Amino acid sequence: MVSTQPLLLKIYKYYDLCRYDVHLTILSVLILSLTVTLSFTGMSYAEEISCVNCVRIPSYEIDLYKEIFPLTVWTDSHTYDHFSTITVTGYLKPQNTIAPILVVVTNPIGNVVTIQQISPDIDGNFSFTLNTESPLWSKDGEYILKVQSGAETRQFKTNFKLVPSLTGSADKCTSDKISTLANNGRIYCIPYKISDGLVSTTKGKLNSDTKTITIDIQGQDIGTITLDIPRYILDSKSSDGGDSTFVIMVNGKMIEYQELESDSDSRQIKLDYPIGNKATFEIIGTHIIPEFGSVALLILIASIMSILIVSKSFSNSLVKF
Repeated sequence: MVSTQPLLLKIYKYYDLCRYDVHLTILSVLILSLTVTLSFTGMSYAEEISCVNCVRIPSYEIDLYKEIFPLTVWTDSHTYDHFSTITVTGYLKPQNTIAPILVVVTNPIGNVVTIQQISPDIDGNFSFTLNTESPLWSKDGEYILKVQSGAETRQFKTNFKLVPSLTGSADKCTSDKISTLANNGRIYCIPYKISDGLVSTTKGKLNSDTKTITIDIQGQDIGTITLDIPRYILDSKSSDGGDSTFVIMVNGKMIEYQELESDSDSRQIKLDYPIGNKATFEIIGTHIIPEFGSVALLILIASIMSILIVSKSFSNSLVKF
């Protein structure tokens, strides 16, 4: 690898280091040197960025946040996959609508995936959609959505998570997960375990119209089965945003179940396996993965155009300054 030390030494001897432009030149050379070095070594220091000041507004507290903050924003869910259409809604108090709203979304390592400028209606409300099918949205993890109107005091951040979904062969799910085919053509893997006996086959179906997961299990001497259902696949919520019970049926009859552990990502439920070597469980919820859009190309073009416009405006402002 070619060393940049002689070049820096020449700069040091030739220029007056008290000058601002020399400092800027040396800093540029150092950054270039570091970039070249990392490119040769193939190393990557990108780390996932966590948003400590992001706020997820529960549906039952939206009006409260609109009263407290001059600008608010929220999404229709917290978890999506890479084939989702995210509905974003927000509110800018009418007395603050002098400046348009700048929207910036960054991926888990801080790269910008979309920039757009929107204007609220006369009441201060605004809404738009984001499509996650673009290659810019390929990373799994936490995405940060920031909106700002004018001053730094009029900004709000929220976040959401993108998770993988599978296509093609059901064999992509490991033996401790049930391969579940959704009516959108995608395959999701639902973790499970049994208390006794032996499982021979499992098969799952997800119907987004009826918000139902149907699971067929065959085996011998099975005692109980525990399912760890990801919330982005299926969930059950009450009107105030809290968890509500699933409706569960086995072989056409409604049954009770035991809810074990639940967190922000999944709900774990324990079911008694009926007598016999075959059972069909139907789990009915109230919330399911969002419908999938097909306008990724339009979103990508709009994002690129927005980035070019913002970059040009920023460049012009620097020249005038």
